Amino acid sequence: MLKKILMLGVVITVMTGCAATVIGAGVGAATATGADARGGGGVLGDQSLEHKVNSVLDAQVPSGSFTVASYDSDILLAGQVPSQKEYNKANLAVENTEGVKKVLNHLKIGKKESIGDISKDAYITSAAKTRLIAQKEVNTNNIKVVTCAGVVYLLGKDAGDKIQINGAINGIREISGVKDVVNLIKF
Repeated sequence: MLKKILMLGVVITVMTGCAATVIGAGVGAATATGADARGGGGVLGDQSLEHKVNSVLDAQVPSGSFTVASYDSDILLAGQVPSQKEYNKANLAVENTEGVKKVLNHLKIGKKESIGDISKDAYITSAAKTRLIAQKEVNTNNIKVVTCAGVVYLLGKDAGDKIQINGAINGIREISGVKDVVNLIKF
């Protein structure tokens, strides 16, 4: 059963674009949400908001390839769009989605990622999570890791010691294929 769930996660990652996970999510939803600073309602609210934003983007900007991650109703928007017009349209669509507090727009104008690129993003996400877990005084339950086009995004709050998190970020930068690390963790 667990093997089927993990395979479903890989299939969804490949179908949606970039790789995004909450570090504790593989352990089970009760464990991940129970230890998360947002609490169960906050985690579920963010998941619901991600689905809502994805639906809006699918309807209004079908030419784009998007990765949407929500943390405390702030939306990370990453991926690719073919033009500045589509970039602006996507940003406005997300800004106008009910429940969105803030848009962290990291879209790029360019071609969509290939399946090979998406697989590399999934590998990088896994390696980045490992670096965070290995770092002392970092509360990994409060960090969401998203990788898109080789850029690792870290979202969260109350994630622990800033110096230790910066140490983990330096380690993430050394992972093969990582182009950049964007720290969006609130302290």
